[in-house]
Amino acid sequence: MVVNKIDWVELKVLKNEPDIFFRILPEEWQKTIGPVWEDCKENGCIYVLRNAAEIMAGGIVFIEEPPNRTQFEIENGAPYLALGYYYIGFLFVGPNYRNQSMGSKWLEAIKNKYPDRSFWLTIEEEGLRYFYEKNGFKCVAESQDPSTPEWMFVYTSDQKGFKIV
Repeated sequence: MVVNKIDWVELKVLKNEPDIFFRILPEEWQKTIGPVWEDCKENGCIYVLRNAAEIMAGGIVFIEEPPNRTQFEIENGAPYLALGYYYIGFLFVGPNYRNQSMGSKWLEAIKNKYPDRSFWLTIEEEGLRYFYEKNGFKCVAESQDPSTPEWMFVYTSDQKGFKIV
């Protein structure tokens, strides 16, 4: 089912009900974040876009180190963490709301929530590259290991984007 009309959308914080968001995530993601959430919830905040009926999209903004970082994220993310960049993880759009710009709306809402903040994130699917680039993120690193491809993106609050060398 594709919902064509969205009358009302709200960015909401899920402080005490993380499972509401976790349940819409792919099973692999649930297994990644669920077991460690209790230990990292003070460092992360779940934001969702919802209408009156359900969550349409959501993600987690981590103000410090995200959990379960890969070696690529540890090595390449350290300078951005040191500069106070927030990490965006687990961005997911519900199947009924895909191709309706919900991911872009979520990112825009987060940028508006933190107007002076810069962000970093990683992707494991190159097909997502265009999505993040059209939302103002710049690719600053690419893993050299073909068995575990990853790309790191940054969004700077001044919109210029740069690569830390």
